[in-house]
Amino acid sequence: MEKICVVGLGYVGLPTAILAAQHGYHVTGFDINTERVRRVNTGNVDLTEPELKERLKLVLKGKNFSATTILPEADCFIIAVPTPLSKQNGADLSFVFSAMNIIVQRLKVGDTVILESTIPVGTTDLCAQMLEQKTGLKIGKDIFVAHCPERVWPSKVFEELVNNERIIGGVTSACTKKAASFYQKFVKGALHLKSAKFAELLKLTENSAIDVAVALAHQVAVLAEELGFDPYEVVAIANKHPRVKILIPRCGVGGHCVAIDPWFLINTFPHKTRLFQSARLTNDERPAQVVKNIEKKVQDWCVDNEKNICRVHLLGLTYKPNVDDLRESPAIKVAEALFAQKNISLSISEPNVEQERIAHKFGTMVPFEVGIEKADIIVALVAHNQFKTLDLEKYSDKKWLDFAGLGWQQKTINLCKKNQEALLNL
Repeated sequence: MEKICVVGLGYVGLPTAILAAQHGYHVTGFDINTERVRRVNTGNVDLTEPELKERLKLVLKGKNFSATTILPEADCFIIAVPTPLSKQNGADLSFVFSAMNIIVQRLKVGDTVILESTIPVGTTDLCAQMLEQKTGLKIGKDIFVAHCPERVWPSKVFEELVNNERIIGGVTSACTKKAASFYQKFVKGALHLKSAKFAELLKLTENSAIDVAVALAHQVAVLAEELGFDPYEVVAIANKHPRVKILIPRCGVGGHCVAIDPWFLINTFPHKTRLFQSARLTNDERPAQVVKNIEKKVQDWCVDNEKNICRVHLLGLTYKPNVDDLRESPAIKVAEALFAQKNISLSISEPNVEQERIAHKFGTMVPFEVGIEKADIIVALVAHNQFKTLDLEKYSDKKWLDFAGLGWQQKTINLCKKNQEALLNL
């Protein structure tokens, strides 16, 4: 297994391809997006990930990695394509099935196919059946099919690709062992060898568990806000209990994983996933609750200052801190709702995203120092590092609203400055 083809050069596929190339494999990245392939081959990718560009340039220079729109022959095909949510809240597997139909043209005896995309339970077996029917090659004897779900955190992808434990689930035990031999070269974490369905369930369980934990935090926030308490103070003191660990409430759940993956279980097992369904509903409602809170503060400000328009500045639009990913971002939902309000003059700062990606929705972004200076109310939606060092006392005449977990509350600015790091580290 020396020649590797990674199908899909996104935030998982490209780092995986680079890491494999750095550990002795000859790797070809395949993608149907011509512009993405061009940018990868020039080392000028648009993904914001520490070490990515530097590592990419090294493997390009070493000539053991290149990208193409023409599928090459390989000994192992790694499938890392999107699995978005369908209109029926199930998994849209069109990209996965398309990848199967493409690689079937190159499959030969001895080849391995590993799905890293997050998929519903049973999908790996289904893909194996497709490949077997189309090629006539026997699964577990002639070709080997397995699922090894990615478990990385954006902004820590290379570190976690190496150090995280991996679950490898083959359609047969022979498939599991063959797939494991690929990861053994660069994964330092333990490799858990199981079945394909076990691996599929495990990945969906992990993200559903995160979703449930976040939903608890948001439920606490709703109750605290209703009673007029600082939700971050409630969480901070509750977490003093030795057996309580509530996450910091924010403005919602976004991204391509936690906000989507629980639906794959809910859709497959609708009568056995009530907790997951409740968590999804709770987290989906959070952006609207944040908007309602902001609107109330705006109305109060307009009455107190006898004005019809309040200047509101939002800090952050991405789905999580310190990334450039806008997919399923709850902050964007908040911004869209506020943008439509007639009594709000809205400005936004998003230091991690190129202007052209969001200007069509909200106009020109402004540096956060400028936005804060001109605003009446400042709203934190994403806890980017750039926002953690703001001198709140310098802007003591402003109204600060925190839905990012930065520890800003107007009534306790000085206290929060001292306790900011403690809150963020919970």
